[in-house]
Amino acid sequence: MSHEVIIWFVTGWFFAFLILGQAVATCLLGAGVVGILLWTGGFRVLSGIVGQDVFYTSSTYSLSIIPLYLLMAQMLVRGGVIVDLFRVGHRIVGYRRYPLGVATLITGGLLGAVSGSASASSAALAALAGPELERVGYTRAFSISLAAVSGSLSAIIPPSIVFILYGSLTLVPIGHMFIGAIGPSIVCILVYMVCLRFFGQTRPDAEDGVRDATVDDRVTGRTLSAVLFVIFLMLMVFGAIYGGVVTVGEAGALGAFVSVVGMFVMNRVSLADLGQALSESVKITAMLMMLVIGAQIFARFLSFSRVPRMLLDVAEPLLAYPSLLIALLLLVIFLAGMVLESAAVIVLMVPILMPIVTAAQIDPLWFGVMAMLMISVGLLTPPVGLAVYAAAAAGKVSVAQVFRGAFSFAFFAALICGAVMIVFPGVVTWLPGLME
Repeated sequence: MSHEVIIWFVTGWFFAFLILGQAVATCLLGAGVVGILLWTGGFRVLSGIVGQDVFYTSSTYSLSIIPLYLLMAQMLVRGGVIVDLFRVGHRIVGYRRYPLGVATLITGGLLGAVSGSASASSAALAALAGPELERVGYTRAFSISLAAVSGSLSAIIPPSIVFILYGSLTLVPIGHMFIGAIGPSIVCILVYMVCLRFFGQTRPDAEDGVRDATVDDRVTGRTLSAVLFVIFLMLMVFGAIYGGVVTVGEAGALGAFVSVVGMFVMNRVSLADLGQALSESVKITAMLMMLVIGAQIFARFLSFSRVPRMLLDVAEPLLAYPSLLIALLLLVIFLAGMVLESAAVIVLMVPILMPIVTAAQIDPLWFGVMAMLMISVGLLTPPVGLAVYAAAAAGKVSVAQVFRGAFSFAFFAALICGAVMIVFPGVVTWLPGLME
C-alpha cells in the first residue's frame, strides 16, 4: 500500500468512526494505531511506540494540574455559589433589563474564573438567570442564548482546561497563558455587552424596571460571604501566579485546598458532596487523559507520514504574509470548533498547525490565546455548540432558537476580538512580559 493511500485511508477511518458516533479519543487512538501499523508494517514497532507514548503522556507534570482546578470548580458549584453570584449582581443593578443582562455576562466571567467548564456554566446560568432575564422583558429563547454566551466565557477566561492542554502540548508556560488571556477576556466581555445592547430580543408588552414582588431576591450575610470568598479565591490564585509566588500547579493545589476548606467552614457542603466532587473530577480528568493519549498516538503517525511537513510546504508562500496566515489558521480552528469539543480541537490541531506557526515565527503564546478565543466562539455555533446545547437542555428551549440568538454574539466576538489581538498583540503579551 502506497504512503498516499495510507494517509487517505487513516483520514477516512477517523472521520468515518467520528460520524458513526465514536468518542473522539477512540477515533484518534484507532486511527493512530492503524496508521502506524500500516506505515511501519510490524506489531513490534507499534508496541514500542504505543507503550512509550502512553507512559510519557500519562506522566506529564502539566497534566496533573487539571484535577486540581476541576476539584476547585466542583466544590464551588456544589456549594451553590453560582446562585449567590447572580443574586448579588441582580440586586446591584436593580431591575433594569440591560444592566441585568450585563450582570449575567459578568457573572459568567466570574464563574469562568473559578470553573473552567463552559457547559456546566451555561447550564447553571440557563437554569438560574434565564427566568430572571425573561421576567425583566427578554424573550425566553434570547434569555437562554445569553446564558449560553455567558457560559462560553469559561473557555477563554483562565483557569480554562484547554489552556492547560495547549501549554502541555506546546511547552508554553501555562501561567503565562493564564495571565495573557486576561486582556482578551475583558475585550470579549465588552464586545458581548455591545452586542447585548443592539441584538437583545425583548417582548413587546414587557415593562422595564418593574420589580416582581413574588421573587425572593434578598442578599443575606451568607450570600455576601460566598461572593467575597469567590473573589478572594480568584485574586489569590491569579495574584500568586502573576507575582511569581507559586507555580500554576501549586496555585491549583492551593485553590483546591482553600475551596474545600472554605465550603466546609461556611457549611455549604457535606462529606457526600466532597466525595461526588472528587469522583466527578477524576472522571473528567480520565476523559481528558484518554483524549491526550489518543492524540499523542495519532501525532506519532503524523510524524511518520510527514503530513505537517507537507502542509508547511503548502503554506510556505504565505509565510511572508503572517497576518493572512494567522487568519487562515484561526479559520481552520474555528471550523474544527464547530464540529468538535474544545479539548478535542486542541489535541487534534496543535500537532498539525504548530510547525507552521513555528516556521512563521509567530509567538506560540499569542497564537494560543487567539486559538482559545476561536474555540470559545465555536461553543456558540452549530452544529456542535456545546454551550448552546447545555443551556438549551437546562432551559428547555429549542436548540435552533438558542443558536439564532447566540450567533450574532459569536460572529462579532470572533471578528472584533480577533482583529484587536492581531492589530494590538500587546493585549495578550504585555502582562506575561511583566512576569518575566
